[in-house]
Amino acid sequence: MLKLLSIAVLALRLPIAETFEPYDWQPEFTKPSDLHIVESTVAFVTHGSRHFDPLGTTRNAVRQVVATMKQDGLPVVYLHDKYNSSNPGWMYLYDDWNPTAFLSSDVGHFDIKFSHVSHVVCLGGYFGQCERSTVSDAVRLWRRDGADHDLRVTQIVDGTFCVNEYVRFNDPYYTKVRDVFRRDLRTRHPKAVISVQQIIEQIQDEKLVLEFLKRQLPPLPSRVNVVVDAFGRYTLLRDAGRDALTLTFAYRRSERFLAFDEPPSDLIRDRGRMTSRRRKQSGRTGNRP
Repeated sequence: MLKLLSIAVLALRLPIAETFEPYDWQPEFTKPSDLHIVESTVAFVTHGSRHFDPLGTTRNAVRQVVATMKQDGLPVVYLHDKYNSSNPGWMYLYDDWNPTAFLSSDVGHFDIKFSHVSHVVCLGGYFGQCERSTVSDAVRLWRRDGADHDLRVTQIVDGTFCVNEYVRFNDPYYTKVRDVFRRDLRTRHPKAVISVQQIIEQIQDEKLVLEFLKRQLPPLPSRVNVVVDAFGRYTLLRDAGRDALTLTFAYRRSERFLAFDEPPSDLIRDRGRMTSRRRKQSGRTGNRP
């Protein structure tokens, strides 16, 4: 018995393959007040962990997005579930353990200065809760800090998971999604999740995809134009007038999330302002491959 205990203690101190840190490792957290994002584009990876995604359904997308952001010299913030003892730091799905900052985040919330940010990339978390909290806070901070520019929030669909919480019994794709979730995923692991991308693949119809994605939208601020960009298909949800700022909820896959085209000229009446802000936020043109 004593020998078994000794082995167990030793195992806790051995490094794990991906982080080269002990199993009891915790990241060095940055105080939110000490984090200053001056770039216009930033990514937030929310609780992307094997604890919540035991099959690693979103792992490749998380790694792809982090690599792309770093290649472009853009900041990446990892939101960690600091006080959940069943979700230690080493269970997270990154292969790059040097973000711009680690932030402690309960249920995906964060609170930093946001006046410079015009494009937020969100992924890693639970679509119906933690991820939604991150998206909601991004919108809230944009308005709180009095930014005078538009905001684009891009969610990475193959890097975000759910458990069918927005799939309804009367949806025409309900049976197909349920079968993939239960037969293909839950038979491999009882706590398996399904990515938003896997659900979209079962829906197929563009209009139904849009309706599904809209179910996750957070509370919308007043007096702003609201647009949905679902893989390049733009839909105006609210027209607040010519002088209003524009909030865009975008959905992309991990391989092409920074490149996007301008919305149709007849969709946004004040298209000139939106164009100038968009060029500033990522430094890329929409036509870049």
